[in-house]
Amino acid sequence: MLRRGFIMAAVAAGIAFSAPVPQAAAQEKSTWASIRERGTIRIGVAQAEPYAFKDPLSKEWTGIAVSYGRNVAKALNVQPEFVEVTWGTAVAALQSNKIDIMPNLSVTPERAVTIEYTNSPISFSALSILVPKNSKIETWDEMNTPQTIIGVNQGSSQDGFVSERLPKAKILRFGSYAEVIAAYQNGNVTVAAMYFPTLILLAEKAGDAKVVIPKPTQHQFSDVGVRREADKTLRDWLATTNLYFYNLGKPQEWYEEFLIKRGIDPKRSPAIIKEQW
Repeated sequence: MLRRGFIMAAVAAGIAFSAPVPQAAAQEKSTWASIRERGTIRIGVAQAEPYAFKDPLSKEWTGIAVSYGRNVAKALNVQPEFVEVTWGTAVAALQSNKIDIMPNLSVTPERAVTIEYTNSPISFSALSILVPKNSKIETWDEMNTPQTIIGVNQGSSQDGFVSERLPKAKILRFGSYAEVIAAYQNGNVTVAAMYFPTLILLAEKAGDAKVVIPKPTQHQFSDVGVRREADKTLRDWLATTNLYFYNLGKPQEWYEEFLIKRGIDPKRSPAIIKEQW
């Protein structure tokens, strides 16, 4: 009776009671808090031009995602730490806390089940194909035949699209975009499919080939993937930051800088800012 009276008196006095918090939950830090505490932000990068390219000699990373990561780190007053992943392993890397963010990750419903996006695009592109210069292909439906052997990067958004759209075609999946182009060069695939920023760069090595954007056009935007967690501070901050960079035209600047470094005239490629199409 005395205990009940004490509790009622405490409630009347405005004293809050709560259940004990498990120690693990109490000690768990959000990604935002961990970044601030470490003084670094771990940025996932997939070896795929123009998003990320690691020089085999200097080991330095360049590309759109790399420039984005450095600017994000600068805004947070922390150091960027680049962690190599693939498009197929990026989601798992976020879930297992190996990386903090994954820039230029295409948005798919399947990925959104397990991770979150900022819903504030970094760039836009369209799914394109590499075919011989004399090819008459103009639509996706024309490729939906058993004679079509199409190469894609395993686990990528284009892998998901062509698997659903071209059930009659033979689809070969590779670990990198460079392997897809090599398969095209060797004649192991008749079509190479990927988004045009990457394909524009790799097409230079393909010889007698051209880039085609089949109809209906499959536009896509790339966003930043983050771990799903209760604290949304990092996600919300990135959404604001992405919009700021995009409105300043920064992604286009980063793209053109990379093209020039690779010896390619930026005028040869469509813009990755939709308003410039």
